[in-house]
Amino acid sequence: MLLESAQGLQAALLGAPPLAGAHLHDVRARAEHELALADVGRSEGGDPAAATDLRLLLALLAVRDGRAADALRLYEEAARDAPFDRCPRALAHHLCLAAGEDDEAVRWSAAYHRLAPEIDGESPVPGMESDETRELVRELLVAATLGGVWPLGYPPDRAIVMHMACGGVDQGLVAALQDKALPAKERLQLRALRVYLHAKVRLLMKKEAQDMAEGDGEASPVSW
Repeated sequence: MLLESAQGLQAALLGAPPLAGAHLHDVRARAEHELALADVGRSEGGDPAAATDLRLLLALLAVRDGRAADALRLYEEAARDAPFDRCPRALAHHLCLAAGEDDEAVRWSAAYHRLAPEIDGESPVPGMESDETRELVRELLVAATLGGVWPLGYPPDRAIVMHMACGGVDQGLVAALQDKALPAKERLQLRALRVYLHAKVRLLMKKEAQDMAEGDGEASPVSW
């Protein structure tokens, strides 16, 4: 799968283990430990934002692990502890859409818009109001795809994921090519990989566009 290849290649280029398998378990264990400490600190007058951030991280890891229900519970807790933070509400909305829980998606959208009333000229989709929140939503949908939460049953969804995967890998390749010490042979290999990657993704996205034009499947419930 392109997205799994993207994740592995990005990790290799960054010199970090991919967020999968044993590494995923280790990251989750550390985050759970830090959350327990943050909750204790919060009860003693500490910063509640730290606990909220850790819950959002654990929710992302839960989605990557295929545990959408656990992620939604964490978003509920984050929203409870951060009553004026739009982020957990936006992420919960998109997760519900990806998981096919339409009624819950509507509920989370309403909760989001109580904090962020719609403004003419701006996207009404929760989380689309800034680059930062859009990136968080994209990360969530990548995790939902890898975790099997988002089945990608619609051509537009598959196109979105392919675009995200290609963009992520391309960023890593560009960063690697900026290394002045990179041997000429490896530089040529990375450039060739970029050309192949873009050509392959263009072909795949062209096929998805043809499927959409031919009416293959319904419109995607995930809004962008």
